[in-house]
Amino acid sequence: GVGPVMLFPTASHDELGSQKWATGPAVGFVARQSGLMWGLFNQNLFSYAGDGDREDVDISILEPIINYSLPNQWSLGTSEMNITYDWKAGEWSALPLGIKLSKLLRFGKLPVQLSGAYEYNFQNDEVSPEWTFNFTAKFLFPLGQ
Repeated sequence: GVGPVMLFPTASHDELGSQKWATGPAVGFVARQSGLMWGLFNQNLFSYAGDGDREDVDISILEPIINYSLPNQWSLGTSEMNITYDWKAGEWSALPLGIKLSKLLRFGKLPVQLSGAYEYNFQNDEVSPEWTFNFTAKFLFPLGQ
């Protein structure tokens, strides 16, 4: 897929957002083959308006996807890590590496994916956390059932 990505200055407090308008291109793909899903998403944001006292947003975000299906509805793959490059600073502002373990269950007829993920950020620049743990429950509503 190809399309635009946009950033709007909607934060309720200055500390929570950039106070900038930004836009740029986004591209991505996902491919499947026997027991493996892989892909990459890329988003690029460049400021064009907003609070002149705030730093511009000029970043690229990469999200690699690797997911391997295991027996009994288990899967192992990368976490939803966002590898971020700051063009203005000329350096990586987030460089995480993460892993996720998931299990697909059914509650009655409703499929639910439970997952746990861990990430370590190799670029600890006080913007992103050094360690991230998350647990997720995704309620799935397949079409045509």
